Amino acid sequence: MAEQAKKDMKHVLQLTKEARRIFLNSFDTLMSDCDGVLWNFTGPIPGVDKALQLLRADGKKLAFISNNGMRTMEEYQKKFHSLGIDAHEEEIVHPALTTVHYLKSIQMRDAVYCIGTEVFKDYLRTAGFKVLDGPRERFPDSREANQVRVYTDYFEQHGTKVGAVVIDIDVNLSLQNLMKAKCYLERDPNCVFIAGATDYIIPLDSSMDVIGPGYFIDILERTTGRKALILGKPGKALAQVVLKQFQITDPKRVLFVGDMMPQDMGFGTRCGFQKLLMLSGGTPKEVLLAQDDPDQLPNYYADSFADFIQLYNESMHIEE
Repeated sequence: MAEQAKKDMKHVLQLTKEARRIFLNSFDTLMSDCDGVLWNFTGPIPGVDKALQLLRADGKKLAFISNNGMRTMEEYQKKFHSLGIDAHEEEIVHPALTTVHYLKSIQMRDAVYCIGTEVFKDYLRTAGFKVLDGPRERFPDSREANQVRVYTDYFEQHGTKVGAVVIDIDVNLSLQNLMKAKCYLERDPNCVFIAGATDYIIPLDSSMDVIGPGYFIDILERTTGRKALILGKPGKALAQVVLKQFQITDPKRVLFVGDMMPQDMGFGTRCGFQKLLMLSGGTPKEVLLAQDDPDQLPNYYADSFADFIQLYNESMHIEE
């Protein structure tokens, strides 16, 4: 099945002229990831600005779905504005706001223990949730045997009742944080377990990447026997939110663009969208060609958004 999917997979610039025209006419909405697709650690990816403008001029609806909860919505909008695109808040899916929406939908009244950035936690606080985090202090290293006994207090039930544990990207994550989360989840089977970004690797550019929260989500799932509700890509819960928010009635008329196979292509598959993988971010071509999971394979791939400029230039030339 994967081999057939690879045979069907095409680079957009290797399509025939007629196939290119059919491709551009096959979608009304383009949904895109952000990091590694629109910009990277060093700035905007060349050609993205003109490509997005051409797509919007062609009547395509644009929406942006990111797993990166480290930026505020205002910071996202500024970055889009620098690309010549005015993206409204309702056109951007932010993991922290998706979490807020879900917690409100289940009428969460108890405290939320959050492993995440201050940006993420501020969105929860602004929405009226009591947020617990930390601890920030280090345990003393006294060289004593059985030092893990310092965690015994974590298993005692005292203080504020926690109704949800949320884990996302946190550059200061520690064993103490994971132990706190583990104990809250084990203590109360009704405590909701929510994960935002599930990325195992977060690319900064072609030569640098950072360990993502996916491994830490795995740790909590394996040590507690609980499965996280994934409110980032490729989660089923997020797919339901996106289909409803953007009133998608015909998923095949949506093109989902991303640079990561498990998160982006997996999400596109879950939603029933067409899928386009950009090689401008976290997936080199050799990794794409080695993929054997058909759900994580795209229908098309491209070097970057700049390939759309060539597609449209040729399309306009044909029409003339």
